[in-house]
Amino acid sequence: MNNLEMLKLDRALWSAYIDREDLEKAIQCYEEYINNLKNYKEDIVSVNNEINLCEQLFQIKMNILSDKYIKEKNYRKALIATSAAFKNNSLDTKCVKNYIICLNELKQGDLELSLMQHLEEISDSNKSEIYKIKSQVAEKKKSYLEAVEYMNKYMESKGSQNQNADDYNQIGILYDKYYTEITHKRADEEKSLNYFIKASDMAPNANLYAENVTVTAHKINEFETARKYWDRLFKINNMSDDDKYYYSMFCLRTEDFEGWYKYFDYRFTKKYNPTLMPKFNKPKWNGTEDLSNATLLVYYEQGYGDTFLTWGYIPRLIKMAKKVIFVVQEATYELFKNNEYGVEVHSGWYVDLDKLDFDYYIPSMSIPIVLKLNRNNISVGEGYLKPSESLILDYKQKYFNNNKFKIGISFLGHKNGDHTRDIDIKEFLPLDELDNIEIYNLTKEADDNQFEIFKKNKVINVVKDAENFAYTAAAIANCDAVLTSDNCILNLAGAIGIKTFALFNWTNQLRWFELQGENVVWYSSVKPFVCNDIDNWQSAIIPAINDIKKLTEI
Repeated sequence: MNNLEMLKLDRALWSAYIDREDLEKAIQCYEEYINNLKNYKEDIVSVNNEINLCEQLFQIKMNILSDKYIKEKNYRKALIATSAAFKNNSLDTKCVKNYIICLNELKQGDLELSLMQHLEEISDSNKSEIYKIKSQVAEKKKSYLEAVEYMNKYMESKGSQNQNADDYNQIGILYDKYYTEITHKRADEEKSLNYFIKASDMAPNANLYAENVTVTAHKINEFETARKYWDRLFKINNMSDDDKYYYSMFCLRTEDFEGWYKYFDYRFTKKYNPTLMPKFNKPKWNGTEDLSNATLLVYYEQGYGDTFLTWGYIPRLIKMAKKVIFVVQEATYELFKNNEYGVEVHSGWYVDLDKLDFDYYIPSMSIPIVLKLNRNNISVGEGYLKPSESLILDYKQKYFNNNKFKIGISFLGHKNGDHTRDIDIKEFLPLDELDNIEIYNLTKEADDNQFEIFKKNKVINVVKDAENFAYTAAAIANCDAVLTSDNCILNLAGAIGIKTFALFNWTNQLRWFELQGENVVWYSSVKPFVCNDIDNWQSAIIPAINDIKKLTEI
């Protein structure tokens, strides 16, 4: 065995280090090996052949590792592998693309731009993949229109015969992000919907594209379109639990109560933001079992508003069950613990379910489901929630002891990143033009500085020090009217029975299946006012304030 053959044995060493993903050792051994080969002065032809072979092998192996790490979202290790491959062969377009992805994820924008310019220089005449990468980079930077522009160039460069459903779906995603995160303009979400429709029509047996159509159609109240693509999903017959839950809410919105009953329980098993529920050692009540000699445990669900709403079904349940137990959120416990119905109330923070004596349980929002309620009997009415008389008196003496018309306001309703229920406080400024009123803030998260824009009618922050909802409820009970966005205050005021003027965005939650007329169906004391376009709050607030003004003049 000659010296060159002995030297070539080191190829197996650095290759083995790569195979076991010891990157630093592999790179070090590889570079030493290549340097040793270059310093070998005998049999130059064989040496050059070995160098070329090793460079190709190293490049292939490092690109494979880079792909693997990128797929795993381990961008730091991917960067090590990719940078080594780039140093080995800076003209490898695959390597450069991976390098750009890594730098983008690791927020190294200046280096990323240089590499993109380099990629254009080394690529052949087909620039389609470069446009796609540029679109991805722009998307990461939230430059969504720029990302759309590059996606369109990408599709044009491919030619109409090579365009596919994924291409259209990606542009739909970009417009949806642009709408959701930046503009809130209906026209942008309509563009998103149209691209999702193109994707689904191009690949009618693919779940993803039909799902995107239904979700987007819900956002802009295109319920006929949503129905068509829900039907397509059922034909595909591969719906996820998330699909089935969202379909149940679509059914509620379109007053298909049977569909709501059938699929609403998928809220517990959906993948994204499932409704959490503890495990019970007793059976779930399905509405058919006789409760006359049984104890029913009602367990709260995620939102405070849901708890205020479902408390309205307690008068029906106590007529059916020997005893009712209600487990509620800690923040609502003080409000419910002493009640006129004789219901045993526990805080979810402290209760030991194994020590409670009950025969059946039911999640709170399942009550209207098992009772098979519909628009004719689903209403909880009003005035079924009674705040503490002593707290009401305390608040009256501290804040409300005047002869003015007292208006409570609430303006935040975001949940899970959905800000369509948030209203800028400046939108409430028309209240400042009313005479003989007092304005009271009911939004716990509000800062007093926000109210400095009111000059004529000072806003009094009555919930700043509220310990829990018992205090907030007492404040609401002192109001003559409440003006609020779609949030827990809407539900609390409706449950107490205060005249409530509810402000809904043009696109709103699917539970509100009827937002016309004098009430929202669920509550008899809550009157809806809906924007005539997304975020055009004045179109809802001005009519609501006109109604309030009429009350102040009585």
